[in-house]
Amino acid sequence: MIQNHLGRCILIGLMIFSVGCARLLNLGTTEPADKIYEKDIVAHKAISQPVSDAQSDELFQQQQVQIERLRSALEKKEMTIQEYKKELEIASLKVQQGTSVVASQGNAAQLPPNAKPGECYARVYLTPKYKTISKRVMVQPASEEIKIIPAKYEMAEKQVLIDEASTEYKEIPAVYKWITEKVLVKEAHTIWEKGRGNIEKIDNATGEVMCMIHVPPKYKTVKKRILVSPARIEEITRPAVYKTIKYKKIVQPPQKQVVPVPAQYKTITKKVKIGEGRMTWQRTICETNIDRGVVMKIQRFLRKDRYNPGPIDGILGKQTRRALNSFQRDKGLAIGSITYQTLKYMKINIEDKKK
Repeated sequence: MIQNHLGRCILIGLMIFSVGCARLLNLGTTEPADKIYEKDIVAHKAISQPVSDAQSDELFQQQQVQIERLRSALEKKEMTIQEYKKELEIASLKVQQGTSVVASQGNAAQLPPNAKPGECYARVYLTPKYKTISKRVMVQPASEEIKIIPAKYEMAEKQVLIDEASTEYKEIPAVYKWITEKVLVKEAHTIWEKGRGNIEKIDNATGEVMCMIHVPPKYKTVKKRILVSPARIEEITRPAVYKTIKYKKIVQPPQKQVVPVPAQYKTITKKVKIGEGRMTWQRTICETNIDRGVVMKIQRFLRKDRYNPGPIDGILGKQTRRALNSFQRDKGLAIGSITYQTLKYMKINIEDKKK
């Protein structure tokens, strides 16, 4: 009968532990193989595509954030697994305690050592010991940033050729003018003319007078066109034509500057297990040295420390036990009973009652 009861308890504990592990590892939410294969193909394509430096930095940061999330989720799962292990050990311990009391009450290995008369001991679970450490992780690796320093300009003036110098040949016609001049028509000469003297002619044989007369030259006024300047070819040289304009003159050309970007780090804290959880005997209070006043002190302390023990009624009910277990687990105290270690932490003094 006892062995059947023991087997059932162990079987129930194993079932609770397996269900808890399955929930933690998400064993009940598997996806079909074809969907997983499609996701792998999409992820492979996304990785194989070329990306720029900015996209690769952003992708690296996203991966770092995802790693941190997975790491924190893994730590939570490990803590939950330890809690399931603890509950399984407590369940198996209760079964072992029941069988050991019935089978062999004198077995010293199942009893607390160095016990004193009038003291009560309980088999309790000591939670694993953790140590919070700080670790510096690299968020972004060192890189180089290229900066372009723009060119510097200033306003200046310059002459721009609009029309080139040229040579032109021009024909200049001859120039004439009209003048008037006297032209000799008949030169001066002498002629004989009959004249009259003092003695008139008496007969045909005597008395004829002949006078030699000087006849002046005879002129005629005529118009005449004379050449003033002959026809010629004149060479005309036209100078080049320039225009003054304003423009931007480069003073300093653009420069490329490589600026080193140091790596970025982030300090994270995580809990590292330094000791495994185990079962042990610790001195506890029982019906001989506990009363409603002690329970009310425990309830008040739990409520003050933001653990909900339910009503302050001095009854060690289910809600008070649940709040007490949470308190003991958070403070690293033994779980499973109201030990003197817990009372000392709460600074609650009780007087042992004599049997």
